[in-house]
Amino acid sequence: MHQFYLLIPLISLFLFLSCEYKDNDKTKSNKVVKDPVILIQERFAGIIEKTAPSIVTILTHSKSGKTPIIFRFSEEPFSFDNETLGSGFVIKRDNEYLYIVTNSHVIGKSKTITVKFYNDHETKGVVVGQDKQTDIAVLKVKIDENIKNIQPLKLGTTKNLRVGYFVISGGSPYNLGHTFTLGIISALNRNLGISPYENYIQTDAAINPGDSGGPLLDINGYVVGMNTAIIQSGQGLGFAIPIDTVKELSDELLKYGRVKRGWLGVLVQELDEKMMKTLDLDHGVLVIKVFRNSPAKKSGIKTGDIILSINNKKVKSLHDMRYIISRLKPEEKAFVEILRNKKKKVINVVIEEKLDKGN
Repeated sequence: MHQFYLLIPLISLFLFLSCEYKDNDKTKSNKVVKDPVILIQERFAGIIEKTAPSIVTILTHSKSGKTPIIFRFSEEPFSFDNETLGSGFVIKRDNEYLYIVTNSHVIGKSKTITVKFYNDHETKGVVVGQDKQTDIAVLKVKIDENIKNIQPLKLGTTKNLRVGYFVISGGSPYNLGHTFTLGIISALNRNLGISPYENYIQTDAAINPGDSGGPLLDINGYVVGMNTAIIQSGQGLGFAIPIDTVKELSDELLKYGRVKRGWLGVLVQELDEKMMKTLDLDHGVLVIKVFRNSPAKKSGIKTGDIILSINNKKVKSLHDMRYIISRLKPEEKAFVEILRNKKKKVINVVIEEKLDKGN
């Protein structure tokens, strides 16, 4: 009750200052200050109106119409008449084509791909390249009179994102056409165990079957992620690939048709508590095999070494190891800090391209 009486004068003061602010503003400019809620509402509406033309529905046709089980939104894949549904958005254009990014699992091994735009115009999509490991694919469509004015969405960055920031999800759930939902960033750098290269953005903005490949937008209308998965048995648990990853890998897909990944050439396991305590370590992974003719072998890394960091990035787990190596490019030099015979040492390694080998 005491707290209630304290709130009364505070509320009164707030109302008084609000009225005074509006009166002063009227005196200075003879204009009424808009309600902040209305301003936010108009901002969201403006973002949706501006970005909608660059968001597409993707219909694919294949023999099976199956979606890889790790990316299914429910127990049954969302398909009809051997047709699967997804979304995408324009990421680049030139004089001849619009380039669209989507999820790799949306297109799979489809024989035909139909891209549908906001104005109901449909055209054929051609695969430029796809990377199943990160679930990213790039399509291209021929520019014609119906889509000649469509521009790529503006790409943001995840570097400044914080949990609690507003986001807008766009896509075509259940083939309903353009649909937008509002939410916040619930968490960053989520690892679901879907692939070794993930660091998902988690959001409570509603994501449904058909939204895969659609953009996740920030409050300024910049793309910060690409929708990719939800937890089947949960609510408000959607996940998006960070736009920094999408941009980097889509650039490679546009250039090479595939993603070139780094390869160190070691098999590692995590340290147990006893070993960490004995060696007085709080991070690191144990090398249990060094592949023949690998960059690691050539540089002198040995079985029994403990890898502590790569390019000053701590290796705390197997996932850390895979992720750090995956970000390295062939012929790039890496500085691998190891512990051998209780002594730390830095080994210079020239990274090679991964060709279905180990780390």
